[in-house]
Amino acid sequence: MKRDHLFAALLCAASIPGHAADAPASELSPVVVTATRFPDVQRQFPVGVTVITEADIRNSTASTVPELLRMLPGVQTRDLSGSPNLQVDLRGFGIFGDQNTLVLLDGQRISEMEQLTVNWSAIPLDSIERIEVMRGSGAVLYGAGATGGTINIITKAPVANSRGGFVEAGVGSHRTRDVRIGANIAGERTGLRLTMAHRESDGYRDNNALRIDSAQLDWRYTGDHGALTLKAGADDQRTELPGSISEAQIAANRKQAALPGDFGLLSGGYLNLGGSMRLGDGEVAANLSYRKKDTDSSFFVAFPFRNNVQTESTQWLFTPRGKLPYRFGGMNHTLVAGIDVEDWDFQGTAGPSVVGRPQATQRSDALYAQHTTVFAGGTSVAVGARGQRVTYGVADPVNAAVRAERKRNLEAYELALRQPLGGGWAAYGKVGSSFRVPNVNDNYSLFTATVNLLEPQTARDREIGLESVSATARYRLALYDIDLENEILLDPVTFTNRNLSPTRRRGVEAEARWQLASGIDLSAGYTYAEAEFRSGNFGGMPIAGNDVPLVPRHAASLGAGWKFMPKARIDAALRYTGEQRYDGDELNTFNQKMPAYTVVDLKLAYDQADWRFSAGIQNLFNEHYFSYGVFTGFPTYSALPAPERMLYVTARYTFR
Repeated sequence: MKRDHLFAALLCAASIPGHAADAPASELSPVVVTATRFPDVQRQFPVGVTVITEADIRNSTASTVPELLRMLPGVQTRDLSGSPNLQVDLRGFGIFGDQNTLVLLDGQRISEMEQLTVNWSAIPLDSIERIEVMRGSGAVLYGAGATGGTINIITKAPVANSRGGFVEAGVGSHRTRDVRIGANIAGERTGLRLTMAHRESDGYRDNNALRIDSAQLDWRYTGDHGALTLKAGADDQRTELPGSISEAQIAANRKQAALPGDFGLLSGGYLNLGGSMRLGDGEVAANLSYRKKDTDSSFFVAFPFRNNVQTESTQWLFTPRGKLPYRFGGMNHTLVAGIDVEDWDFQGTAGPSVVGRPQATQRSDALYAQHTTVFAGGTSVAVGARGQRVTYGVADPVNAAVRAERKRNLEAYELALRQPLGGGWAAYGKVGSSFRVPNVNDNYSLFTATVNLLEPQTARDREIGLESVSATARYRLALYDIDLENEILLDPVTFTNRNLSPTRRRGVEAEARWQLASGIDLSAGYTYAEAEFRSGNFGGMPIAGNDVPLVPRHAASLGAGWKFMPKARIDAALRYTGEQRYDGDELNTFNQKMPAYTVVDLKLAYDQADWRFSAGIQNLFNEHYFSYGVFTGFPTYSALPAPERMLYVTARYTFR
């Protein structure tokens, strides 16, 4: 608590208005982001936002959103099942990384209220305009699950007064086939944009085939004083799941499947109705969204049992909000305030050895406000707070005795500032708090049909950093420290989740990007991360000072793009992930760590009139690695081997 007070005092002292030099005229054009739940200029925010632009996506070697994100400092991805829906972890939360990383689609929550990764496969890259990443921020404006940070995916809007579209097809290793189509039909005020994608592949490993169909639709009407939008999406997927295999099996044949018959089916969709209206200098907006997801998975437990687990979940969100800019005392001020109402329901069936039939609910309503002041010298200070009332519970209709419910009042706050230093440089800092509400899998065991309601996880975080933006370069250096109470993690002795003794995350993130006059752009990133248990025991053994599993101490990335001809470009991406503890090794007694690995990807693109041709290689040097492994008992582990070298080619035609 004393550290929080000291840090807050330093922030307030630094917020005294200064007389920084004016920004150079050659700086890059301001980037518009929605970090305050309203479109605004990125550099007006006290805490920076990293933006992956449409051009970044087009030139990237990635084929999915997680592959894009893992090039950023502070972001790790893991393959937990052999599906394309990788786990994304901001700032080192290990196996529960996705429960501490809030993911939004056009500002609406799509992070799951169960122990599942985000359904990234339902979001075609062609539908994305940009991706905004706010590390360590988002709890005040968006609520639970944002301790590591917030990822907001903004989809493309119809382009006014234009008609056109595209058709793209590609083939690759392991009998991979891709087809994508898109269309844009828009007049001056009304427009429609549609994107559809289909993908099939036999997969790298045995029992690893997949089929994914997805579609995104965006309709909007723009009037003189506001806009009305309707966004919709749907997806249908089947994925065969090869499972993790032992150290000996990996050495013998890393492509083999642990359980050849395992598979997962997933289908879902959403509707998001939104509207905004300008009132003088202010603006009001609201969204009403509905999301539904059905899953059906089959997995082998022990002879002769094969379990089929079906789940159904629905989510309603209502998010009215307002923005009021005003001038007072010679300074510019902006107040953003709103209400979030959320209703989530879950039902599951299983058998024969998985006996649970959970019915879970989570209801919450929240009130939040954030006030930003920009002083005459360019210093900006933001203060925000959120109060949220949540009710969560689980019941089992098979056993009336299995029923529990809990109500909690939760709070989050944030104090942040940004101080221009001249020459395009600025210093920033913040202190804040966040929380995570336990999900249905945290509170309920399918195998024993028992309920153990956990307390919400809470965190206090601090961050300071430097940023620079010029016409040819961007730099960011950040130091962060997060202290957590009641962190939720699996206890291997009871095979149930529980609240842990205090834990900590801290580290350094550095990134740079250069645009050279010769048509070459370069990028680099580095992360140093520490995740440790501050006190307590695990399985009856003390763990104070131990490393949290699945958090690499060092990670780095390098990217380069070269437009070596007027119509041709080559891009390369390198990412390094250092050693890390295996999942399940909270006691830090296993004498092995997951090996470090380095992966290099290449992509060549050529544009000719309305055509674009591309070819790429993922894992150029055929690195044998895995991003997830679990300690299974002395002296060994099991893991999910990552794909070896893969090739792909695509052709795209654009209608104008």
